[in-house]
Amino acid sequence: MSPESEGIDDTQDILYRLVDKESGKVLLAAEDLRDYFMEEDPEPPETLTVTFVRAHQVGRARRKTEWAELQVVDRQGRTIGAYHLGRVIAAFRHELVPSGADRPDLDYSFGHTCEYPRAGEIWRKWATGRPVERGEWARYPSDWHESWLHVVQTAWFDSGRDATRYETDGTAVIDSTGISTRAGFYCALGEAVNGPGGYFGSNRDAVFDCLRTMRRDGAAPFRLVWWNFAASREVLGSDFTASVLALFEECGVETELSAG
Repeated sequence: MSPESEGIDDTQDILYRLVDKESGKVLLAAEDLRDYFMEEDPEPPETLTVTFVRAHQVGRARRKTEWAELQVVDRQGRTIGAYHLGRVIAAFRHELVPSGADRPDLDYSFGHTCEYPRAGEIWRKWATGRPVERGEWARYPSDWHESWLHVVQTAWFDSGRDATRYETDGTAVIDSTGISTRAGFYCALGEAVNGPGGYFGSNRDAVFDCLRTMRRDGAAPFRLVWWNFAASREVLGSDFTASVLALFEECGVETELSAG
């Protein structure tokens, strides 16, 4: 059990922790979260209410903290993702439901929510184990791809990794099967370079940063094989694929475009 989850029972049921960053103390832990992962609202309300579902360690929860962090944890209680919240304020404690549940739901006022609506469901999947098979992201509907990419990026940097290539083969292979969105392309690219659940940019500028980090660290450029490139060009647009190929060429990445 990690130090952060010390004193919390039923760790395997917990998915989220609310932490006071100034003291390092866990204010509460919960089995789920409601109304945090949502579509972006062009006119968000002044006060955003997020519900911690089946909250643990309620007795230590403060009414307010100025520097809060929301941590996503795996089944061993290890942090796999984090969101910096700033000020949060306790708003409401729900009555225990009559079905016999022994944990209350707690409402907190947040300054913002996360604009990736499927991220909570994907985090629950990742809490039982990071992806180990290629193409897992592609099994989800296309409107999940941005949320999957967000989880990949958040988990990557929260694990202490840099934006670079990690001891993978010198040839990265992208298979156009399953790529139907630009977010899906970046999921496929991260996987091709750094394995399942791997990250290598979430937009063109971020890919450039990854390639620049490789050069700074002295890593050799990889070779990229793009299977069934024509299908990707049709789905993603010729301007997008041409821009990506130009970036690879600029950064010394040899590319092979296969008909599949």
